[in-house]
Amino acid sequence: MTNKLMTVLVTAVTAMTMLSSCGNKQQRGAMPSAVFKTTKVAKSDVTLTEKYSATIRGRQDIDVYPQVGGTLQKLCVTEGQKVKKGQVLFVIDQVPYRAALNTAEAALKAAQAQEATAQLNYDSRKKLYDQKVVSEIDMQTAQNALLSAKAQVAQARAQGVNARNSLSYTTVTSPADGVVGTLPYRQGALVGSSMPQGPRPLVTVAATMSLCVVLYEQQAVASALFRYFVRIGAATIEVHQQQGPRAVRDVAFDEALVFIITENQRPA
Repeated sequence: MTNKLMTVLVTAVTAMTMLSSCGNKQQRGAMPSAVFKTTKVAKSDVTLTEKYSATIRGRQDIDVYPQVGGTLQKLCVTEGQKVKKGQVLFVIDQVPYRAALNTAEAALKAAQAQEATAQLNYDSRKKLYDQKVVSEIDMQTAQNALLSAKAQVAQARAQGVNARNSLSYTTVTSPADGVVGTLPYRQGALVGSSMPQGPRPLVTVAATMSLCVVLYEQQAVASALFRYFVRIGAATIEVHQQQGPRAVRDVAFDEALVFIITENQRPA
């Protein structure tokens, strides 16, 4: 009985020792738990700035074409310059048109002299006709000569008007208040409405007090997100040129374009 009890006790102690040993080995082999630092996220606004190249054009553009041909003698404006209605933009070579005007004026004087001679002849023939000295045919011939001389004077006067107008067209002026666009021609270039490559405007003048800054779809500016930010007032647009910044008055959208309407006058 005693031997059996001792055997049971020894077996129990051995089992407990083995379990304790296994437990210690498992605790030594376990990985320690990781510790991370955390911080509280605060809500704040972030400003993103994007710069794009754009085309500036008027909401109402006026193409200025030369009315006479010739060599461009003088450029009186620069691209982007503000101009007033009637301000000189270009001067085309005036020498041939001055010569044409002088010729027309000389022709008018000659025609007026012929008219005066025809008038004297008619008055003389009329007196003789009243005295029955000359025939009716002679009287009618003198009258026809006077009418022809008057017609030549009218024709010469019209040619003088055309020559004077052509000379005035050599001075190209702005048709309205606005801003000068791109200048495709330089001093010395041959300009005219009947050029082989077809008529091209000397310049385009933005004739209103506002401009459109046109941004294209491929620049990713006309995206739905950009439009959304602009419409809710979360996006601020600034337009800068060499002459300085322009105040943005309105923004309009098209299918593929963004039109930024700016004031023509620079802000103070």
